Amino acid sequence: MTTTLVASIDSRRLVLRAGDAPCLDLALDEGGRHRLVVDDIADARRAVASLESCPGVGVLTAAGSLPGAMTVAESLALALRYGQEDIDAQDDEHEMETALQLCGLTPQRIAMLGSEQPMKLARMERWTIGLARWLLRPPELLVIDRLFAGLTRREAVALTATQAIYHRRHPFRTALFVDLDSHELPDLPECRSVTHLAEAPCPC
Repeated sequence: MTTTLVASIDSRRLVLRAGDAPCLDLALDEGGRHRLVVDDIADARRAVASLESCPGVGVLTAAGSLPGAMTVAESLALALRYGQEDIDAQDDEHEMETALQLCGLTPQRIAMLGSEQPMKLARMERWTIGLARWLLRPPELLVIDRLFAGLTRREAVALTATQAIYHRRHPFRTALFVDLDSHELPDLPECRSVTHLAEAPCPC
Protein backbone atom coordinates (compact mmCIF):
# COMPACT_ATOMS: atom_id res chain seq x y z
CA MET A 1 0.00 0.00 0.00
CA THR A 2 1.50 3.34 -1.08
CA THR A 3 -1.37 5.75 -0.43
CA THR A 4 -0.45 8.50 2.04
CA LEU A 5 -1.68 7.83 5.55
CA VAL A 6 -2.85 10.80 7.60
CA ALA A 7 -4.17 10.62 11.16
CA SER A 8 -6.14 13.27 13.04
CA ILE A 9 -7.94 13.58 16.36
CA ASP A 10 -11.04 15.69 16.84
CA SER A 11 -13.48 15.60 19.77
CA ARG A 12 -11.72 12.55 21.22
CA ARG A 13 -12.11 10.60 18.01
CA LEU A 14 -9.18 9.39 15.94
CA VAL A 15 -9.44 8.90 12.20
CA LEU A 16 -6.70 7.39 10.04
CA ARG A 17 -7.11 8.17 6.37
CA ALA A 18 -5.53 6.70 3.27
CA GLY A 19 -5.73 9.60 0.90
CA ASP A 20 -9.12 11.18 1.59
CA ALA A 21 -10.93 8.03 2.70
CA PRO A 22 -11.07 6.85 6.35
CA CYS A 23 -9.46 3.48 7.07
CA LEU A 24 -9.70 3.52 10.84
CA ASP A 25 -12.13 5.33 13.13
CA LEU A 26 -11.70 5.06 16.91
CA ALA A 27 -13.61 6.66 19.75
CA LEU A 28 -10.96 7.54 22.33
CA ASP A 29 -13.32 7.99 25.28
CA GLU A 30 -14.45 4.36 25.45
CA GLY A 31 -11.13 2.67 26.23
CA GLY A 32 -10.33 -0.94 25.40
CA ARG A 33 -8.12 -2.76 22.95
CA HIS A 34 -8.23 -2.42 19.19
CA ARG A 35 -6.06 -3.92 16.48
CA LEU A 36 -4.79 -2.61 13.15
CA VAL A 37 -3.35 -5.35 10.92
CA VAL A 38 -0.95 -4.31 8.15
CA ASP A 39 0.71 -6.25 5.34
CA ASP A 40 4.37 -5.45 5.93
CA ILE A 41 6.91 -3.54 8.01
CA ALA A 42 6.83 -0.52 5.70
CA ASP A 43 3.07 -0.12 6.19
CA ALA A 44 3.46 -0.58 9.94
CA ARG A 45 6.08 2.17 10.11
CA ARG A 46 3.97 4.55 8.04
CA ALA A 47 0.85 3.91 10.09
CA VAL A 48 2.65 4.35 13.41
CA ALA A 49 4.43 7.49 12.24
CA SER A 50 1.11 9.01 11.14
CA LEU A 51 -0.59 8.11 14.42
CA GLU A 52 2.34 9.39 16.48
CA SER A 53 2.12 12.79 14.77
CA CYS A 54 -1.18 13.45 16.57
CA PRO A 55 -1.07 15.24 19.94
CA GLY A 56 -1.97 12.91 22.77
CA VAL A 57 -0.74 9.74 21.08
CA GLY A 58 1.97 7.65 22.75
CA VAL A 59 3.86 4.79 21.12
CA LEU A 60 5.16 1.68 22.84
CA THR A 61 7.49 -0.23 20.54
CA ALA A 62 8.58 -3.84 20.94
CA ALA A 63 11.84 -2.48 22.39
CA GLY A 64 10.03 -0.54 25.10
CA SER A 65 10.43 3.05 23.82
CA LEU A 66 12.74 3.98 26.70
CA PRO A 67 15.39 6.70 26.20
CA GLY A 68 18.68 4.86 25.86
CA ALA A 69 20.78 7.53 27.56
CA MET A 70 18.72 7.46 30.78
CA THR A 71 18.53 4.94 33.58
CA VAL A 72 15.24 3.20 34.26
CA ALA A 73 14.59 5.47 37.25
CA GLU A 74 15.34 8.61 35.26
CA SER A 75 13.07 7.54 32.42
CA LEU A 76 10.13 6.81 34.72
CA ALA A 77 10.68 10.01 36.68
CA LEU A 78 10.68 12.05 33.48
CA ALA A 79 7.29 10.61 32.50
CA LEU A 80 5.83 11.08 35.95
CA ARG A 81 7.06 14.62 36.53
CA TYR A 82 6.29 16.07 33.11
CA GLY A 83 4.36 19.28 33.70
CA GLN A 84 4.51 19.00 37.49
CA GLU A 85 5.15 22.18 39.43
CA ASP A 86 5.60 20.62 42.86
CA ILE A 87 7.80 17.53 43.03
CA ASP A 88 7.74 15.17 45.98
CA ALA A 89 10.54 12.66 45.44
CA GLN A 90 9.19 10.22 48.02
CA ASP A 91 5.68 10.20 46.52
CA ASP A 92 7.12 9.87 43.03
CA GLU A 93 9.25 6.91 44.04
CA HIS A 94 6.21 5.22 45.53
CA GLU A 95 4.19 5.77 42.34
CA MET A 96 6.98 4.40 40.16
CA GLU A 97 7.37 1.32 42.34
CA THR A 98 3.61 0.76 42.30
CA ALA A 99 3.50 0.96 38.50
CA LEU A 100 6.32 -1.57 38.18
CA GLN A 101 4.67 -3.91 40.67
CA LEU A 102 1.37 -3.68 38.80
CA CYS A 103 3.27 -4.76 35.69
CA GLY A 104 4.45 -7.89 37.47
CA LEU A 105 7.95 -7.01 38.66
CA THR A 106 8.94 -8.14 42.12
CA PRO A 107 10.08 -5.69 44.84
CA GLN A 108 13.51 -7.34 44.75
CA ARG A 109 13.87 -6.78 41.00
CA ILE A 110 12.53 -3.22 41.24
CA ALA A 111 15.17 -2.39 43.86
CA MET A 112 17.87 -3.39 41.37
CA LEU A 113 16.40 -1.72 38.28
CA GLY A 114 16.71 1.97 39.09
CA SER A 115 20.31 2.41 37.95
CA GLU A 116 20.06 0.02 35.00
CA GLN A 117 20.37 1.16 31.39
CA PRO A 118 17.27 0.01 29.47
CA MET A 119 19.18 -1.31 26.47
CA LYS A 120 21.03 -3.78 28.69
CA LEU A 121 17.78 -5.41 29.82
CA ALA A 122 16.04 -8.36 28.21
CA ARG A 123 13.43 -7.41 25.62
CA MET A 124 10.38 -8.52 27.64
CA GLU A 125 11.53 -6.70 30.76
CA ARG A 126 12.35 -3.58 28.76
CA TRP A 127 8.85 -3.63 27.22
CA THR A 128 7.26 -4.14 30.65
CA ILE A 129 9.09 -1.09 32.00
CA GLY A 130 7.98 0.87 28.92
CA LEU A 131 4.39 -0.07 29.72
CA ALA A 132 4.87 1.05 33.33
CA ARG A 133 6.06 4.40 31.99
CA TRP A 134 2.79 4.89 30.12
CA LEU A 135 0.89 3.58 33.11
CA LEU A 136 2.20 6.60 35.03
CA ARG A 137 1.13 9.05 32.30
CA PRO A 138 -1.48 7.48 30.00
CA PRO A 139 -1.91 9.10 26.58
CA GLU A 140 -5.21 9.61 24.80
CA LEU A 141 -4.24 6.70 22.57
CA LEU A 142 -1.48 4.19 23.27
CA VAL A 143 -0.16 2.66 20.04
CA ILE A 144 1.52 -0.70 20.63
CA ASP A 145 3.83 -1.24 17.69
CA ARG A 146 4.44 -4.83 16.53
CA LEU A 147 4.66 -6.29 20.02
CA PHE A 148 4.39 -9.92 18.92
CA ALA A 149 7.08 -10.01 16.22
CA GLY A 150 9.71 -12.53 17.21
CA LEU A 151 7.98 -13.72 20.38
CA THR A 152 7.02 -17.25 21.23
CA ARG A 153 3.37 -18.01 21.85
CA ARG A 154 4.00 -18.18 25.59
CA GLU A 155 5.82 -14.83 25.62
CA ALA A 156 3.02 -13.21 23.60
CA VAL A 157 0.38 -14.47 26.03
CA ALA A 158 2.42 -13.22 29.00
CA LEU A 159 2.86 -9.69 27.60
CA THR A 160 -0.78 -9.50 26.51
CA ALA A 161 -1.79 -10.30 30.10
CA THR A 162 0.62 -7.66 31.38
CA GLN A 163 -0.84 -5.06 29.01
CA ALA A 164 -4.34 -5.77 30.37
CA ILE A 165 -3.21 -4.05 33.57
CA TYR A 166 -3.13 -0.78 31.63
CA HIS A 167 -6.89 -1.04 30.95
CA ARG A 168 -7.74 -2.01 34.49
CA ARG A 169 -5.82 1.02 35.72
CA HIS A 170 -7.12 3.36 33.00
CA PRO A 171 -10.43 1.91 31.74
CA PHE A 172 -11.24 4.88 29.52
CA ARG A 173 -7.90 4.98 27.73
CA THR A 174 -7.68 3.28 24.35
CA ALA A 175 -4.87 1.06 23.08
CA LEU A 176 -4.27 0.22 19.41
CA PHE A 177 -2.13 -2.79 18.54
CA VAL A 178 -0.43 -2.40 15.16
CA ASP A 179 0.43 -5.92 14.00
CA LEU A 180 1.86 -7.59 10.92
CA ASP A 181 -0.53 -9.90 9.11
CA SER A 182 0.37 -13.51 9.85
CA HIS A 183 -1.39 -16.82 10.32
CA GLU A 184 0.54 -17.04 13.61
CA LEU A 185 -0.72 -13.70 14.92
CA PRO A 186 -1.75 -14.29 18.55
CA ASP A 187 -5.31 -13.74 19.69
CA LEU A 188 -5.99 -10.49 21.49
CA PRO A 189 -8.51 -11.11 24.30
CA GLU A 190 -11.27 -8.52 24.71
CA CYS A 191 -10.28 -6.80 21.47
CA ARG A 192 -13.13 -4.49 20.46
CA SER A 193 -12.28 -4.12 16.78
CA VAL A 194 -9.90 -5.47 14.15
CA THR A 195 -9.13 -3.42 11.04
CA HIS A 196 -7.13 -4.88 8.15
CA LEU A 197 -5.55 -1.92 6.45
CA ALA A 198 -5.36 -3.61 3.05
CA GLU A 199 -9.06 -4.51 3.23
CA ALA A 200 -10.28 -1.18 4.56
CA PRO A 201 -12.75 0.73 2.36
CA CYS A 202 -10.20 3.13 1.00
CA PRO A 203 -7.83 3.27 -1.99
CA CYS A 204 -5.20 1.06 -0.28
